[in-house]
Amino acid sequence: MSFYKELAPYTEYLHSLRKLESYLSFDMKFPMNWGIPKSITEEDKIVPFDSGDQSLKGISFISTMDEKEVSSVMSKITKVIKLNKDREVKEKLFKETIDVLKRTFETTDLETLKNLYFDFGTPKIEDDGEDGGTSLELVEERTEERPKRVRARKTEADQAD
Repeated sequence: MSFYKELAPYTEYLHSLRKLESYLSFDMKFPMNWGIPKSITEEDKIVPFDSGDQSLKGISFISTMDEKEVSSVMSKITKVIKLNKDREVKEKLFKETIDVLKRTFETTDLETLKNLYFDFGTPKIEDDGEDGGTSLELVEERTEERPKRVRARKTEADQAD
């Protein structure tokens, strides 16, 4: 594989790649609202730097000049990017779903809303080695009747206890 193909997935965030004696420094610029997992930040091979941009944070990932170490650092960078991009997509989907629900509640009559039902299904197991997601479905109306809730009223004797 070429050097370009190895670095292509990181180019949006790559600030510089430096050789420092027997170390490599992958200097990355990420949006300020991005987080870095604690499992990565607890290591001494992560160093912040001034990105020169108020909206970006600079993080240097340091590795020795060793194939295994460089691969490990690149995996960590990939993990940071994937986790944050996934979070951004989930937040966007959440906002869109809230907007759809608002419109549904504003335009639908009360009796229909009483039959609104959400089926979150069971978690799906994926074979790609990643964490499986949960299947989410929005079902407009229930076909079966909802069970009635029954509350026991407190009597005066119960309240005295």
